Amino acid sequence: MLRNPAVASAVRAVPRHRFLPHLSLEDAYADRAVAIKESEGVVISSISQPGMIVQMLDLLAVEPGSRVLEIGTGSGYNAALLAELTGPTGTVISVDIEVDLVEHARALLHDLGYTWADAVVADGRAPVNGSGFDRIIATARATDVEAAWWDELRDGGRIVVPLDIGFGGERAIGFVREGPRLRAIGSHPCAFIALRSEVSTAGGQLFFRDPAMRYATPPSARQPLQIIAVRPKDADETLLQTSDAVVARPTTLFAVTAAS
Repeated sequence: MLRNPAVASAVRAVPRHRFLPHLSLEDAYADRAVAIKESEGVVISSISQPGMIVQMLDLLAVEPGSRVLEIGTGSGYNAALLAELTGPTGTVISVDIEVDLVEHARALLHDLGYTWADAVVADGRAPVNGSGFDRIIATARATDVEAAWWDELRDGGRIVVPLDIGFGGERAIGFVREGPRLRAIGSHPCAFIALRSEVSTAGGQLFFRDPAMRYATPPSARQPLQIIAVRPKDADETLLQTSDAVVARPTTLFAVTAAS
């Protein structure tokens, strides 16, 4: 599971139990997700399963000195791992809409010595970071790559998002930015709490290169897919011609092809 030496080192360095003080050591380090906040009986924030965290960090490929944006602070544990990966020459900004979680995570990150990592309350926009972020990671399920993420990810950077675009199941997808396009570099089946966002993702459409495919069995979350994502203004007529299907969301078009 821990194939990336840098990620393995970060996992060993960050005391996960500090972020789950209400659990025993055995439960804190178990390979399972843990709910950390509920509202009216519904879980609205959790600390992700360690096995899924390391898979996403492997796709993210954070380097020393990287500038990283995290969408969804939660407990702050993932932000601490990111801080270990960037080192003190890097920057980690983690955003969340839950004020109490942000305040607790910020205090704990600084108490553990990660002064180059900060948690801030989200206001619906990605923090402006000059030339952009080298890495962006979302820790809640989305149905689109939001406009703010496009704007803040620099060329050559990576973004990892748990996505359910309505074709291919929910999967944590890693993308690398190549100019106006995002090219998927890998994915893992997942199940995340939905991202709470003011951005509407209703009204998505699905187009097939071969209309008969509409009646075929859709790919499962475990089937490898080749995915290219673009904003509508950067799409051209070859997008559907060279893929099995195109999913149209409000901000992003996803061209999907079953990997051979």
